[in-house]
Amino acid sequence: MVTDPYAALGLAPDADDEAIRRRYLELVRQFPPERHPEKFAEVRAAFDALKDLHTRLQRRLFERGKQDSIDVLIEELACRTPRRRATLESLLQAATVRP
Repeated sequence: MVTDPYAALGLAPDADDEAIRRRYLELVRQFPPERHPEKFAEVRAAFDALKDLHTRLQRRLFERGKQDSIDVLIEELACRTPRRRATLESLLQAATVRP
């Protein structure tokens, strides 16, 4: 298992879905599984840990020691700002200001 998936992919912790996907595809072309099975496995594990917003948010909230349910946070944020698209940073900000 990868300890820091962002470092394994060479990305900043605030990378969005598209940046993660593009970087993963670049690394897969650079380290194909036939020639570099260990590196490919590391890249694949890092991508699996970061491939969707829900998983990334769970990871960040766990690192911050939050006990709240992610679904509750997303629902509360959606109720406050129904027309704005929720981003990882806006969800983390909402999680931080909760009592």
